[in-house]
Amino acid sequence: MGAAVLAALALRGVPWFAGLGPPPTPFTHGVTFLEPAYALLRDAAPRIPAGASVVVLAEPRHPGFESYFFRFGLALLPGRHVLPAAVFDAFTPPETWASAEYRVVVHGRPTPSDDELVLTTPAGTVWRRRPR
Repeated sequence: MGAAVLAALALRGVPWFAGLGPPPTPFTHGVTFLEPAYALLRDAAPRIPAGASVVVLAEPRHPGFESYFFRFGLALLPGRHVLPAAVFDAFTPPETWASAEYRVVVHGRPTPSDDELVLTTPAGTVWRRRPR
């Protein structure tokens, strides 16, 4: 009888509404702020050329989130030069990342600018800086 109760409890925890296939990201049923960053960087990778410099920002800005996003950028954008907007839950000086050729903005859109919109997804946007 105890095994049946444990099995019922385990089946109750299965996310049936999501189907039985694999989740879209490894973070889909976990920490909520990580899923959009993972999905956006995964989708942005083919649009950002090798060797380009990239910064990953949160909108609104949050040093804790951006610390994680920096590490995701390093992992999911190999061959690109990922610049930190925050490390160890503290913002870096803007001069550290201001020269980035691409801005990946998780959770929203940055303030309007002359930059070129490269990608828009529900998780955020990717922008290519126009030469000044």
